Amino acid sequence: MAHRAAGHRPGAAGLGRLPAVRIALGSPALGVDGFRRSHLDALTTQRMLARLASAQRLASHDEVELVALLSQDLERADRFVQRTLGDLEHAPDDLIDAVRVFLAEQCNASRAATRLFAHRNTLLRRLGRADRLLPRPLAEHPLDVAAALEIRHWRGTGGQRA
Repeated sequence: MAHRAAGHRPGAAGLGRLPAVRIALGSPALGVDGFRRSHLDALTTQRMLARLASAQRLASHDEVELVALLSQDLERADRFVQRTLGDLEHAPDDLIDAVRVFLAEQCNASRAATRLFAHRNTLLRRLGRADRLLPRPLAEHPLDVAAALEIRHWRGTGGQRA
């Protein structure tokens, strides 16, 4: 999961003036082989964004590689997200963001609260609400929940195909 706050991505600021522009970046590499690999990574990123009908306009392969792998079969990816997230899939953004950031911060509530500009107790309440929406407790399968939330994040309209 990317550690950049929304709206603070390098290059994203100028995209507002160019609504038709989408940018897919490969992984940084050296030499001819590295250039080739980076180009293929950028193509993988571009295809994933198109396949998922993502509203995201800027993505790097480093931040989407796992989702690109997990979303090769969209039907199976959708079933995985639905089965893993249950009612959390359609929860308010504050709950989704709380869980994503908490998992990105390696389940450290203090760091997650700081990153979300929220009080630690507010974060814990949101995590509790989110936990009640999940089919299984977050603590039992954090990796699955993190993967499902990443797929949902990169999907078109809140996890559903556009």
